[in-house]
Amino acid sequence: MLDARDAADMNRGMFAVLFEVQIKPWEWDRYLELAATLRPELVKVPGFIHNERYSSERTECRLLSVSLWESEKAVVRWRTHGLHHEVQDLGRFEVFDDYHLRVGEVIADSASGELRATRSDVTEVGVAKAVTMTEVEPGEECPQSPRPSADVVDTEHYTGITTEGKRLLLASWRTEERADAWLAEQPAGPRYRQVRIVRDYGLRDRAEAPQYFAPVEAGSARESPGEPSMAPWT
Repeated sequence: MLDARDAADMNRGMFAVLFEVQIKPWEWDRYLELAATLRPELVKVPGFIHNERYSSERTECRLLSVSLWESEKAVVRWRTHGLHHEVQDLGRFEVFDDYHLRVGEVIADSASGELRATRSDVTEVGVAKAVTMTEVEPGEECPQSPRPSADVVDTEHYTGITTEGKRLLLASWRTEERADAWLAEQPAGPRYRQVRIVRDYGLRDRAEAPQYFAPVEAGSARESPGEPSMAPWT
């Protein structure tokens, strides 16, 4: 179920933050506790629409957080939130083995009206320029992954944590055109979204991170206690 602000907000435009994180097995519960601590602050941020978390069906202790925002400016508000910074620091150096974060503009949504695009640029470092998200409500059948091809960078099925029984198919595409073509072939029923990826970065590859923060090498110690990371915990 989406937040009450969804219908009006989506008609103005929408940005998505896709946070794929590999959590240290012994830190899984701690991550969820920290995320729950942030939730009351998250929902108060102007421009926040919705957030949902999923557990990977392919990789143990891999989690996907999908958050939706009215604009990129709203994403920045959350990224610069004080408590958010404190929790980022814990995550970066104590909770995560790795993460992959992508920020993009939602350019298609089967459950909304026409979306107003505000950007046309795409990631330069990310192989996937577009992502499709297929959401299936509890009890409904989830579509199969796109057939393997040179156009498909990766696909992964996730099971809902926020909404038990919900499923999501995340597919990454080399071009928007191929994502468009796949969506055009899909049956009615699930909710489909397409995201044009603007920034693509991770724990160790920081080229498109919104502000500089030194990459973390595998097994490295905390570089500077209390220094905030710039990867949104969303």
